[in-house]
Amino acid sequence: MVVPSYAAVGCRVETTDGARATVRYVGEVEGTDGIWVGVEYDDRTRWKHDGSHDGKRYFDCIARAGEDDATPGSFVRAHKIRPSVTFAEALKTKYLDGKNVRGRCGGDGDDASGDDCANGENEDGQFVRSANGQKIEIQLCLKKNDPGIVLDTLDRVYLPDARVVSAGEPGDASSCGLNPERLKILDLAGNLLPDWASISRFGIEFRELTRLDLTGVRATWPSAPPGGPSSFPNLSTLLLNRSGCGWDNAQAIASSLPALQELSLAGCGIDRLGDGDAPLDASAFVGLKAINFENNALTDWSEIEKLALLPGLERLHLGGNEITRIAYPDRDATAGDAVPFESLFGLFIADNKIGDWDSVDALNDFPSLSEVRLSGNPVTSSAATRHEIVARVAKLSQLNGSLIADQERKDAEIRYLRRVLGLVKTAAGPTDGGAAEPETRAPQRGSEAVRAIHPRLEALLGSYGELSTHVTKTGGTGKMGEDMLELTLTCVAASAGERAPCVKKVPSSITVGKLKLLCEKLFKVKADAQQLFYKEPFMGMPELLSPDDYDITYLGVKDGSKILIEEET
Repeated sequence: MVVPSYAAVGCRVETTDGARATVRYVGEVEGTDGIWVGVEYDDRTRWKHDGSHDGKRYFDCIARAGEDDATPGSFVRAHKIRPSVTFAEALKTKYLDGKNVRGRCGGDGDDASGDDCANGENEDGQFVRSANGQKIEIQLCLKKNDPGIVLDTLDRVYLPDARVVSAGEPGDASSCGLNPERLKILDLAGNLLPDWASISRFGIEFRELTRLDLTGVRATWPSAPPGGPSSFPNLSTLLLNRSGCGWDNAQAIASSLPALQELSLAGCGIDRLGDGDAPLDASAFVGLKAINFENNALTDWSEIEKLALLPGLERLHLGGNEITRIAYPDRDATAGDAVPFESLFGLFIADNKIGDWDSVDALNDFPSLSEVRLSGNPVTSSAATRHEIVARVAKLSQLNGSLIADQERKDAEIRYLRRVLGLVKTAAGPTDGGAAEPETRAPQRGSEAVRAIHPRLEALLGSYGELSTHVTKTGGTGKMGEDMLELTLTCVAASAGERAPCVKKVPSSITVGKLKLLCEKLFKVKADAQQLFYKEPFMGMPELLSPDDYDITYLGVKDGSKILIEEET
């Protein structure tokens, strides 16, 4: 049996069940008949063996970072491998063969009509992939009378998962009906391109490309900068998500892309940004504004600090790693050192392992930082976290994708200040008439320690003055009722049955735990089984009141608020 050329050793292939692999061996296997194709699957869970059979080795699988053994090998028959195609063949199949393409409204003269657009079909489905790999259905364009004219008008082409293995012979891609000067966006995600040389051909054919999506393309990536003039002189956005491209490979590629502004390397298994502690060579990333390291294996913030001197870096995506802390790099301003992260305004670090408030306080040191994502970290486990983060970080305008209004900031800072002043007074120890502390008392104890772990305290005192730990209404008569909140308590717990809402006045200093005890008396739902939520008319969803030892006013509850009592599931 003759093995087709698209299944030769080194080729990227797709099997009939949709799995992608690299061919490592073609030949006989002892104890069996016929010719086999030995493949190494991209999906490491499809393991069969490591390239050996009955004690004899036929090929080696390449271990990846974090793997003790590489065993995603298998032997398949050639007829189980789908034929790969050139770019021109895939373009013809997707755009010109028909049923899944919808007419483009517009164009020249009478060649396109609204009826063509309205009656077009998308039976087979056209999709693009978002940065996190989700499929998004799109509708493409076709003029029924002359499909070639449609290709000439396209400024973007989407060919994900089309088994494209090359651009074809020189000139084939740019002469297949597309206008090389018009095409700006090219999606080749999930295709079978074997190396950077084959990818560069698209830059040579389409010089005006600004965005190239290579998500899931498991090519052999260069370890040194490609020589000669850039193949992609105008490329500003490059997506290499889940491509296996390492950081050293990415640097080599970026050095050949003079217009690069956005680089995405999500899900590539990256755990280090180069060897040693030296900062990166910024010359490879002169114009870089955004970089995406989501869902990698980064753990140490010192690796992130290597990016500190990239002059134009504005957005840094680090979600889904295992980073445990955030810190601002040391800098000697008197020595004229460059300002670290000088342009960074967006830090997106959700779903990591940050658990300390020092990391949150460090965000104040980033000179331009205004947008942060911290959700999914241990430090954000409490419902009170948003108020605390807003109060602790002075320049934030967005937190976890939500704008911070001026009133929200003011409320958060006042609540935070009130709580910290309470801690200061509690930690200060005996006042006049009590036992004096020794003059030799060590620093960072008592109230000094509280101030040390709340570095914005002095600034907030300058803004709001010495607030008492409990607010008294202005112009009051001193009666107890003036320091009370009127709350509407509504029980929605299943075990309580139908209960009418109850209006109660409670002290403004009441804690969540004590409010639960009151609700237990009113609605017969055990306090330790309750979850309390508060709701205001302007809120989209009720907000959980937690932890139990926080005052409800610190968590945002106001006079007239509605409290919902639910049971924990």
